[in-house]
Amino acid sequence: MALVPLLSWIAIGAVIGTILVTIWKTHGLTLAWGIIVGGAGGSAGGLIGRMVFPESVHAAPILAAVVGAVVAMLIGRAEQRPSTV
Repeated sequence: MALVPLLSWIAIGAVIGTILVTIWKTHGLTLAWGIIVGGAGGSAGGLIGRMVFPESVHAAPILAAVVGAVVAMLIGRAEQRPSTV
Protein backbone atom coordinates (compact mmCIF):
# COMPACT_ATOMS: atom_id res chain seq x y z
CA MET A 1 0.00 0.00 0.00
CA ALA A 2 1.24 3.44 -0.88
CA LEU A 3 1.81 6.11 1.72
CA VAL A 4 -0.23 8.75 -0.14
CA PRO A 5 -3.67 7.17 0.49
CA LEU A 6 -2.91 6.75 4.19
CA LEU A 7 -1.83 10.38 4.50
CA SER A 8 -4.92 11.54 2.60
CA TRP A 9 -7.20 9.60 4.97
CA ILE A 10 -5.44 11.16 7.95
CA ALA A 11 -5.80 14.63 6.39
CA ILE A 12 -9.50 14.08 5.62
CA GLY A 13 -10.12 12.90 9.18
CA ALA A 14 -8.20 15.81 10.68
CA VAL A 15 -10.18 18.35 8.67
CA ILE A 16 -13.49 16.75 9.59
CA GLY A 17 -12.39 16.61 13.24
CA THR A 18 -11.60 20.32 13.31
CA ILE A 19 -14.88 21.20 11.62
CA LEU A 20 -16.91 19.11 14.07
CA VAL A 21 -15.08 20.54 17.11
CA THR A 22 -15.85 24.09 15.98
CA ILE A 23 -19.50 23.27 15.24
CA TRP A 24 -20.32 21.26 18.38
CA LYS A 25 -18.71 23.53 21.02
CA THR A 26 -18.66 20.75 23.63
CA HIS A 27 -16.78 21.68 26.81
CA GLY A 28 -13.50 19.78 26.94
CA LEU A 29 -13.08 19.22 23.19
CA THR A 30 -10.14 21.22 21.91
CA LEU A 31 -8.97 21.83 18.37
CA ALA A 32 -5.88 19.66 18.86
CA TRP A 33 -8.05 16.87 20.20
CA GLY A 34 -10.27 17.09 17.11
CA ILE A 35 -7.28 16.91 14.78
CA ILE A 36 -5.82 13.87 16.52
CA VAL A 37 -9.03 11.90 16.99
CA GLY A 38 -10.37 12.84 13.56
CA GLY A 39 -7.10 11.78 11.92
CA ALA A 40 -7.08 8.48 13.77
CA GLY A 41 -10.71 7.81 12.86
CA GLY A 42 -10.08 8.74 9.26
CA SER A 43 -7.10 6.44 8.92
CA ALA A 44 -8.96 3.56 10.58
CA GLY A 45 -11.99 4.12 8.39
CA GLY A 46 -9.87 4.33 5.25
CA LEU A 47 -8.10 1.08 6.07
CA ILE A 48 -11.41 -0.65 6.73
CA GLY A 49 -12.82 0.71 3.48
CA ARG A 50 -9.76 -0.52 1.59
CA MET A 51 -10.12 -4.02 3.08
CA VAL A 52 -13.86 -4.27 2.47
CA PHE A 53 -13.72 -2.89 -1.10
CA PRO A 54 -10.24 -3.78 -2.46
CA GLU A 55 -11.19 -3.02 -6.08
CA SER A 56 -12.29 0.52 -5.32
CA VAL A 57 -9.25 2.75 -5.36
CA HIS A 58 -10.78 6.08 -4.35
CA ALA A 59 -14.48 6.26 -3.52
CA ALA A 60 -15.05 3.59 -0.86
CA PRO A 61 -11.91 4.24 1.25
CA ILE A 62 -12.50 8.00 1.23
CA LEU A 63 -16.14 7.56 2.21
CA ALA A 64 -15.10 5.12 4.93
CA ALA A 65 -12.48 7.63 6.15
CA VAL A 66 -15.17 10.31 6.47
CA VAL A 67 -17.48 7.93 8.35
CA GLY A 68 -14.61 6.78 10.59
CA ALA A 69 -13.71 10.35 11.50
CA VAL A 70 -17.31 11.24 12.33
CA VAL A 71 -17.78 8.10 14.43
CA ALA A 72 -14.55 8.76 16.33
CA MET A 73 -15.68 12.32 17.04
CA LEU A 74 -19.11 11.12 18.20
CA ILE A 75 -17.46 8.68 20.60
CA GLY A 76 -15.22 11.42 21.95
CA ARG A 77 -18.12 13.81 22.31
CA ALA A 78 -20.10 11.23 24.24
CA GLU A 79 -17.16 10.72 26.60
CA GLN A 80 -16.81 14.46 27.26
CA ARG A 81 -20.47 15.15 27.96
CA PRO A 82 -21.44 14.73 31.61
CA SER A 83 -23.93 11.97 32.27
CA THR A 84 -27.28 13.15 33.55
CA VAL A 85 -28.37 9.79 34.94
